[in-house]
Amino acid sequence: MSIIAIMMLMLLRNFRVGGTSTTIGFITSPLLHHRRMLSISTASMSTTSPMSWEMITNQSSKTVKLFKSIHKNKSKRNESGLTIAEGVRLVTDILSDEKSRKLVRRIIVSESIIDGQSNNEYQQQLEHWLNVVEEESRQRKAEFASGIKNQDEIDPVTINIGTDPVLTACSGTVTTQGVVALMEIPKEKSLDASTVSKTANESSKPPFYVILDGLQDPGNVGTILRSCAASHVSALILLPDSCDVWNPKAIRAAMGASFRVPVIDLNGRNGALSEALEMLNDCGIESDRVFAATMDDTGDGRSSIAHYNVDFDKGAAIILGKEGEGLREEVRNAMGRGLISTVHIPMAEGTESLNVAVCGSIVMFERMRQLSVIQSVSAN
Repeated sequence: MSIIAIMMLMLLRNFRVGGTSTTIGFITSPLLHHRRMLSISTASMSTTSPMSWEMITNQSSKTVKLFKSIHKNKSKRNESGLTIAEGVRLVTDILSDEKSRKLVRRIIVSESIIDGQSNNEYQQQLEHWLNVVEEESRQRKAEFASGIKNQDEIDPVTINIGTDPVLTACSGTVTTQGVVALMEIPKEKSLDASTVSKTANESSKPPFYVILDGLQDPGNVGTILRSCAASHVSALILLPDSCDVWNPKAIRAAMGASFRVPVIDLNGRNGALSEALEMLNDCGIESDRVFAATMDDTGDGRSSIAHYNVDFDKGAAIILGKEGEGLREEVRNAMGRGLISTVHIPMAEGTESLNVAVCGSIVMFERMRQLSVIQSVSAN
């Protein structure tokens, strides 16, 4: 018998044929196993994968309805404490970070994403992290079964395979990106001296806060969050009428920053500005170190400082006003009384204004530039 024939016989011994399905005995990785199963005729495929990833085909299922309601209703997000992240890159980034990965409760992924045929770097990374999540969930369940952990400590993640119509129904975009994740909203941080001290120790930079005064556009809020995460902002503070940062549209725009930047939500509170100033003062940031962003070099009759002339080597905060309308009356009154300071970004003549996310980002990175220069001088 030829060597090739012998090898073929050895290979065939590793197959088990039964009914209309074929499985391979020596494959142990869940995703490798699933890739093999995807090659089988879909006519004979059951609704549960061999690795216990249940397939969802019903667009009216409870799970799909939950995704839809969280997309549409802030009240449902508040009630459930859940939000949604979607897209291969965003979900991959969330899963690759240990802190944000612990917030994931359910993932629905399309067959095409995990068929093992893609050369896309992020799809390949997503496959890896799905395996990690599956293994971590298995370990937590085993710890619960053995009495090492209580039920409320395990938080296993459910992974489902979804048909394209199901993914479309669970998605907030016109064209589904092939994966959606149900996320627990992080517990709100308190703003006090101990929080500021901890943040300062972790970042080795003076505290800096961004205050949103009624911003409505989720894209702008998400962009600001990305800049906050990239420039070591201590926390984002929301004044009343500000966009819900846990709106899935804001989360898409933030690209994972939503789960890395502490958020302090003062929506629905009377005297929110005074409360914010009081909290900042308790943390050592006096009101004259709070800068309201204006469009020119005057702020309600008072001189406004150019952003590059603000001394950022001490704790500070910036207030960004609502798109189109600018700062609310309460903030303008505080500016007029000299209670808070003002800052502006010099622009070419004839330029009326900047997008609020661009404005905020310029100020944040000017602070980063100054701190970098100070650090460089100190090192020398």
